Amino acid sequence: MDKFRRMEIFVAVVEAGQLTRAAQNMGLSKSAISHALSDLESYLDLRLLNRDVRSWQLTDAGSLYYKQCKKIIADVEEMEDIARGDMHNLSGLIRISAPDTFASYTLTPVLSKFMAIHPDIIIEINLTERHVDLIEERVDLAFRTGHSKDSTLIAQKIGEAHVSLFASPDYIKKHGEPKSHLDLRHHKCIQYTRSPQWRLKKDGKDYNFVPNSHVLTDSGETMREFCIRGQGIAAMPTMLAEFAVKKGRLVPVLKDYKSDPMPITAFRAKGNRATNRVLRLSDFVISELTSRKKDMAELIDY
Repeated sequence: MDKFRRMEIFVAVVEAGQLTRAAQNMGLSKSAISHALSDLESYLDLRLLNRDVRSWQLTDAGSLYYKQCKKIIADVEEMEDIARGDMHNLSGLIRISAPDTFASYTLTPVLSKFMAIHPDIIIEINLTERHVDLIEERVDLAFRTGHSKDSTLIAQKIGEAHVSLFASPDYIKKHGEPKSHLDLRHHKCIQYTRSPQWRLKKDGKDYNFVPNSHVLTDSGETMREFCIRGQGIAAMPTMLAEFAVKKGRLVPVLKDYKSDPMPITAFRAKGNRATNRVLRLSDFVISELTSRKKDMAELIDY
């Protein structure tokens, strides 16, 4: 087995998280995978993985070697694409991280369009509001809402989400509708834990309000569902509430108050050379979304 193949196997093991899954992904036996790793460590005279019966962990040397292998494999893939002169037929796995709401309503249609053009592309998407570590968790492309500054990442804004206040008709019928931000003090509120303050604007004036939290959650979908079920007033992106508003299950409140829009940004790891397929997908998503409306709620087609 050649050196480059051993590097590919090592990267596959690291990214799969286990020998069995890596063997399945590569169409090899588990013993062949294990033998290739042992050969590679012997050749390098380095311990790349600390292994026990059930798990393994990258050594410091292994972590550095993994990053360098990724760069080399990406360079080879790009060189092969150029040599074939066939930049349209992309294949392989792309790992993506994105917030649930954005992924479900906005990103999925774009990814599906890309995959229709490139049917050999495999998408693995992790839906989370958490800001994942792209290198540590082996994520090729991450999408985030809100402000995020990280010098280790390449960032490009692709749109923005506008935030408004919403309540269910049942809640308003039972508790009344607030007429100003001061009235919010007397209402139950549903708080997104990443936004401890509601920052409202009216007539050029800023009003920062700490909600009287009746429910706290780090899930946008959960926040919306509590709001629909009459558990309080929620400040949420319009793209999250749009469907429920159209169905009459939520209504905007304090419509003359505005809030600063949340940027939606695409991120790639700066020090981790992206493969051609990742760059092409990134460019495709950015082009599709930035060429349309700025408010992501206007891109949703139910």
